[in-house]
Amino acid sequence: MTAAGVAKEIVSAGCLVTREGAAGVEVLLAHARGATFRRPLFGIPKGLLEPGESIEEAAVRETWEETGLRAVVRAPLGSVRQQSGKIVHAFWATVHPTSAGAVDAHGRCTALSEEIDVCRFYPIDKAVALMIPAQREFLHRLREALSQP
Repeated sequence: MTAAGVAKEIVSAGCLVTREGAAGVEVLLAHARGATFRRPLFGIPKGLLEPGESIEEAAVRETWEETGLRAVVRAPLGSVRQQSGKIVHAFWATVHPTSAGAVDAHGRCTALSEEIDVCRFYPIDKAVALMIPAQREFLHRLREALSQP
């Protein structure tokens, strides 16, 4: 709550990182350490903005901090409001060539932060079932972007 008694919105930013997999486009999903696996609780690697940081800068930084992957932003994917009320901004990104060793042969990140216990690439169709419902919208927007000439 602020001094005026109004709750301040929580805003975070992250990247929906893609790569070309054996069966087509795959997306990177992360699972917060300690969160349940009983419900679809995977999402994009993301985090809060630091003072003076743009939303895009925060998205790239958080992706690197949580996964060890350097992201190259391709396009904004807009924002969603999660059930918790948190606003999440996302950017479509690809993996920078200098991050090649940060993913193993099975698509798993090899340098996870203490905040993440699972981080790996999934085919888009499988990702839909694993993602936090509000963040599924980013997959729909990505599909639209991929279908553009």
